Amino acid sequence: MKQTLRLFAAAGAVGLASFGAHSLAERAIREEKRLTCEPVEVSVYFGLGESQLNEFSESLLRTAMTSVDHCELSLVEVIGFADATGRSEVNLRISEQRAQAALAYVVEHGIEAANFEVGARGDEGAIQSNGEPAESRRRADVRFIPLQPSA
Repeated sequence: MKQTLRLFAAAGAVGLASFGAHSLAERAIREEKRLTCEPVEVSVYFGLGESQLNEFSESLLRTAMTSVDHCELSLVEVIGFADATGRSEVNLRISEQRAQAALAYVVEHGIEAANFEVGARGDEGAIQSNGEPAESRRRADVRFIPLQPSA
């Protein structure tokens, strides 16, 4: 009986030691991943007058989210844009809707961050200084900013 108890005690000690080592290894891996986290930015594009994500935009967001899924994020920033077609107040509203659509997708798919910032530029900057329209303005830019490692 004493022999059995000693074996159980020894097995328990080995189990606790390996559990502790396993826990330390997991912590080291998490810390290494956190140290390798870099900011990721992706732009998703919309059709004229549209604010719904299409399959391609969702695919771009999924790819970006996969590249930061091991990171602790300090900030997710989403900014919506519009071109100069139509009235400025309508363009501001649609750029807000584009930003909200991108943010909703990110949140619905499990991205967590200490802070979320959402902005809309409307058609601000949609006309270049030479009078030409800026290209690719029907979009939302999404930035995933990891927590900076402590020195």
